[in-house]
Amino acid sequence: MARLVAEGVRVDLVTCTDGAEGEIHDPTLDPEEARPRLAEIRAAELACSVDALGGGKIHHHLLGYRDSGMMGTDANEHPESFWKADIDQATSRLVEIVQQARPAAIVSYDENGNYGHPDHINAARIARDAYRASEGTDWQVSRFYEVAWLRDRWFALLSEMKERGIELPWDFDESVPDTRADELNPSNAEAAKQVGEALESEESDSFEFGRPDEEVTTRVDVAGYLDAKRRSMDCHKTQRQDLGWMLDLPEDLADRAIDLESFVLRWRDQDAVPTSFRETWLLG
Repeated sequence: MARLVAEGVRVDLVTCTDGAEGEIHDPTLDPEEARPRLAEIRAAELACSVDALGGGKIHHHLLGYRDSGMMGTDANEHPESFWKADIDQATSRLVEIVQQARPAAIVSYDENGNYGHPDHINAARIARDAYRASEGTDWQVSRFYEVAWLRDRWFALLSEMKERGIELPWDFDESVPDTRADELNPSNAEAAKQVGEALESEESDSFEFGRPDEEVTTRVDVAGYLDAKRRSMDCHKTQRQDLGWMLDLPEDLADRAIDLESFVLRWRDQDAVPTSFRETWLLG
């Protein structure tokens, strides 16, 4: 997003939920005191992050749903949660934004929400549906991307961290290098357990860490925007366990962790894109 903004491209960011659920990892906060106002805290963190990436130039849209929490939790059953939302209605809200913004590309999670979070799964669903709804209209979207983690690249980073005695994120310390990369899950062990128990067995088998290189169509160099990216990441203090650990890495590893972003181009002009396709930018 920082690179797009710097190059004069309009960026519209859609966030689906309010962040009212989840763990609180900001050491300056008392979790019990902060929990009732977590949505307000997360809104301020998000505003900070968006400003770091775009300096006021990113068009931010709120879809208005409550955070769902992980599968199998009480929060996941909340009637106002995104997971319980009417998908057609949610898609309609997104379509209105797409009609207004008229983007050349939509970027979202993959069908498993990249690691199984219910809100990510629904975000991907409505993003795909909105893309399909644009077909044949005067606001037709050309490209649809899924965020992808390059499996081999991440596994190499985690392995080198372990070799240097650096604590691994996401409960991986007992998994690397004894576990194959495609058996890793980038969420904590309890979250992974909840996802696996809540989904159908044939779906839970698909939760793997990242994508193999041969499936990743798009690799974007963002090495010139690492300062903005780090400032953006640092804003999300209550969720520092997710990606904030990258801010504490030695410089060489820190740069390597975030200087490339990768995606899968699923559809172009409504047609499927072969996995052999390769590009280095989202806009062709």
